[in-house]
Amino acid sequence: MELELLDYSIEDLHWGEHTTLTGRSLTIAAAELRELLKELSNGIHVDYQLVRPGESKRIVHVLDTVPPIAKLSDSVRAFPGFDGPAQLVGSGKTARIENLLVTVAGRFPDFEALTPIEKPREGIIDMAGIGAPYCYGSDYFHLVLTLSPDPSLSNAAFDQALRMMSLRCASFLAQVAKTDSEPEKQWIALPAVNHDLPKVALIYQVQSQLCCARTFYYGEEISKTLPTFVHPAEFFDGAVVSGNYKSERKIPTSLHCDSPFITELLDRHGKSLNFLGVILSRGYNDSFEQKKKMGLWVARLARNLGADGALALMEGTGNGTVDFMQTVKACEDEGIKTAAVLHESNGPKGYERPLVDHPKEADGMISRGNVSEKIYIPPLETVIGGDQLDLHLKAQHDPHLPFLFDPTIFFGSYSKMGSSGFRAAYEN
Repeated sequence: MELELLDYSIEDLHWGEHTTLTGRSLTIAAAELRELLKELSNGIHVDYQLVRPGESKRIVHVLDTVPPIAKLSDSVRAFPGFDGPAQLVGSGKTARIENLLVTVAGRFPDFEALTPIEKPREGIIDMAGIGAPYCYGSDYFHLVLTLSPDPSLSNAAFDQALRMMSLRCASFLAQVAKTDSEPEKQWIALPAVNHDLPKVALIYQVQSQLCCARTFYYGEEISKTLPTFVHPAEFFDGAVVSGNYKSERKIPTSLHCDSPFITELLDRHGKSLNFLGVILSRGYNDSFEQKKKMGLWVARLARNLGADGALALMEGTGNGTVDFMQTVKACEDEGIKTAAVLHESNGPKGYERPLVDHPKEADGMISRGNVSEKIYIPPLETVIGGDQLDLHLKAQHDPHLPFLFDPTIFFGSYSKMGSSGFRAAYEN
């Protein structure tokens, strides 16, 4: 399996009469977007806005970010199982605009009817200022879709509509006419390498429970599947899509499609290790026995792949950590040395217990840092996406005013902290 990526990047983003990419300048026509989404927007008002890195703008109520990707084929589409049949992806050619995101913001029509597990958490993207390093997406250009649903619309219908809108916009933007724009090309593959190199698998645990807290693989909820081998090229084509709105702890669709973990392992393939591929598994199982079995199944699959070692990452927190640690334990019991990447929630001053579960077998861990430390967050000039902040279901706050909170108020902050230099340090 081999995938060729054609990567375009932009330096300017503005409105115009036609959607085109000229050199590194992308023009978007609002009328074309409205026509594109007309059949999906019944009962939903859509406001379109453009946002650029460094602008004094705050996007609130962010639900997901999607990268502009499209297959250069008439028979296969990106994001399989959604806006088209569930055909296999991960080969052929795919065009991407690598520094642009389609960003969906909004609130569900009947928020109070959602269960505590379902209720989205606030997700802010600050494009400048103190908050920017904590926010996933602060260094990207954005086409923001702010969705205002009619109260008569069901939460399930809104959930389906927002996902289809973002995916359709993303595919549309990647396919626009291009003039004087030459892409950078790269190939995603796992060629045979020296058998003496250590064989390493990536364990990729996602959150998937129910509506508003789930993840899809080829359009199918991962909560309905057992641990699965996935070729890394499939991720770049949108085989894994987020439907999880726990905004600070989620892996957004755009990070599924361009995971730094997968990119790093691909880069090291044939040099320092033999990257075997990805094991996709579910976190937040309903009982300890289910969590234990999930770990055993992952470990067996890793062993059958021939893994000597594994890198493990998780989406979420709380009881999802138990699934994760049971997986690490099971792999270690199989003789597969496993490095676990996760965050710590050890209180504002760092005195509290950082993990809800920590078996002795998990003796190789990489910390993204403490997500509980309080920071002062000043206002920015412009607010997009809503007129109130939801301080994690505890209080409402005017987003034009300063406030004190921890990094969990920011969209994708758990992932961002790991790539922005935040680390845990041991002091003797």
